[in-house]
Order: sequence, then C-alpha cells, then structure tokens
Amino acid sequence: MSDIIFDFWACQRPLTHHWGSGQVFDRIVKQFGSPDVAFGKQDQIPEGIITIDNDGKVNPTITADWKRLPFEDNHFKFGYWDPPYDHLYKKEGQEIWRVCEKLAILHTHMWPRAWLRGGERVAVIAVTMGPMKAIRCLQILKKVKS
Repeated sequence: MSDIIFDFWACQRPLTHHWGSGQVFDRIVKQFGSPDVAFGKQDQIPEGIITIDNDGKVNPTITADWKRLPFEDNHFKFGYWDPPYDHLYKKEGQEIWRVCEKLAILHTHMWPRAWLRGGERVAVIAVTMGPMKAIRCLQILKKVKS
C-alpha cells in the first residue's frame, strides 16, 4: 500500500489578472501546511509569503532567474510553484527544488521524481478549475533525509 495521498479538487475558476491558482493555495495550506515561498506570477498569495518571479511583472517580493536562485540549498521549508504551462521548465524546477525542502508543483504534466534528486512524492492531486479548463496535477514532493 502506498503512503502517497491521492485526491481530486474541483475548484472554481480563479478570478485573476495574471495567473493564479485560486482555491488551490488555500487547500494546500489546510491539508499540507503553509508554504513560505511561492514562485511565479501569483496575484493571490497572502501577505507574508515571499514571492519570487522571474520577470517581476506582478510586484513580487524578489525578481530572480529561476535557473540561478540567490539562496543556499534548502533555504525554504516549503515552496509552491505554479509555472506557465507552455513547457516543463525542467532546469528551473531543479533549481527551485534545490532551495526548498518540500515543493508543491501545479502543472499539466507529472514531473518525474528522477528530475528532483532525493525527492519522495507525498501527494498527487488532480485539480480542475471550471469548464473547458485543462486538468492540472498538484504534486507535492519532499526531500528524503539520508
């Protein structure tokens, strides 16, 4: 039997000017704890959480290249990343993983665990955000202590 949490979240369509995950962030907090950092153009992240965007268009706390983040390994306890869905952003994701002990990724594709060295899958949740919207996959991974 697997210890991975599997679920399905039917969320309402987010009312956002950029992109954002609507109710997903609130559900993450309720079920898995509050991330201390969010990566991407998130205009629905609560005050007090560091936001890091790679182009600075949505008033992030920090603008930084996702491929070269200015933080030490495991700087953040729990990261949340809702990247654009135009491709997988493998190198960016690996760098974000480097600076987070646990990471929630919301994407239209499943990320191979092999891309995230030392990672263990905690949860896989299908997420819908209204009619005619792509189903997304929320994956939560944590680093295995060796």
